[in-house]
Amino acid sequence: MFTHNTFEGKQKYNNKKKIILIVIRKQPGEIDWILPVLNNIRKNFNIILIFEKNIALKLLKQNKILYELFLDSVCCYIVNSPIKCFSLRALHKIFKIFKIKKLIIFFQNKIYENYYDIDEFKKEIKNILPKFNSSNIRLLMQDFTDNSPWIKKFNQFNKKAKIISYPHTTNIFSSKKKIFKFKIDKNKKNFLFLNSYGDYFYFKNRFKDYNTHVCGYPKYQISWLKKVEKKNIKIKKTKSKKIIFISYKGFDNLKYFKEQYVRQVRSLFNFVEKNKKCRLIFKFHPNAQEEKVFLKIANQYPSYMWNITKEHLHIVSLKSDVFVSFFSNASTLDSLASNKSPIELWNISLNKNQKSLYSKLNICFKCNNKDMLYKNLNYLLFKKSKNKQEKTILKNFKRILRPHNPIEITSNLINKISN
Repeated sequence: MFTHNTFEGKQKYNNKKKIILIVIRKQPGEIDWILPVLNNIRKNFNIILIFEKNIALKLLKQNKILYELFLDSVCCYIVNSPIKCFSLRALHKIFKIFKIKKLIIFFQNKIYENYYDIDEFKKEIKNILPKFNSSNIRLLMQDFTDNSPWIKKFNQFNKKAKIISYPHTTNIFSSKKKIFKFKIDKNKKNFLFLNSYGDYFYFKNRFKDYNTHVCGYPKYQISWLKKVEKKNIKIKKTKSKKIIFISYKGFDNLKYFKEQYVRQVRSLFNFVEKNKKCRLIFKFHPNAQEEKVFLKIANQYPSYMWNITKEHLHIVSLKSDVFVSFFSNASTLDSLASNKSPIELWNISLNKNQKSLYSKLNICFKCNNKDMLYKNLNYLLFKKSKNKQEKTILKNFKRILRPHNPIEITSNLINKISN
């Protein structure tokens, strides 16, 4: 327990292949975005992952399909020990509370030296991969919001390695549609992968020293979705009930008005209470699990009216009749990827002026209140054919998906960068 824990994946290690080392710090979304690409290049590279927090792996395992595809793609993975350097990390936290700068820096350096120990890392890896050669590490990858000490340490240790940062989400950050070619600066060792050209305009000042590439949305490529579907035994809709699937979030008093949150949840339950042939299925963001406020409301209704699922988002979407997404949420795109026009709930955030790019881009049915929600639910649940608005929504989504072969584009980029 005082050392990091190492586990085998399903891919065989080959000493002649280059190594990709990926750090997952907080959540399974960090592997979800890049996994279709890793799965595609798994035969060309030795892929090794480090989970900095055990919770990220725990949440990944809850999504059985994603976890299985993850194991299919890697030769091994490491989980950081929560006990290693416990005293040093505890003292560091104490001095941070009391804002004693010199001691904060001192213990921070000690943790960096001892917790992120490259020699110990190599020793642990060699227990399951005897032929492991750290000089073959060519790429260091992480979520673009992170700056992992592991990445920094390996970058110092191996000057040949290049760093690739990529998004943990398919969230749309900008509606700008201008397309252009990026100039590659060979002197820059850092690379940035983005979903769209609009995202570039949003992040360009933050990542000035990066070679930027627009890769599209790998997890929405049809070939990957088919692979996800094959991992599921049966995708079958229930005939007795109409399924309303809601991609939702737990209550957070720093983000949402509690009264409005409660009213919004109740409006969903009240619809099903009046429409007996419907059932609610909720799925919560891995970092915002179902919690007391939501459950206090939900438990007031009969269990046959609702449940909470941990299934893969795409699979649940296929099983459902209607997809409802939280306001301004990337799950809107997951609905569209399964050929369903989503309903977007109204804004209940503390930021009353927050706008949704999804409704602006006309890729969802917009709701400003309960009445609009019920109107859209009734149409999508009991329609006989797609109307003009629904066809337009799906058409607009296809425009956003460009480029249409993101897995191959990103795979080719990784091959080039690794040389």
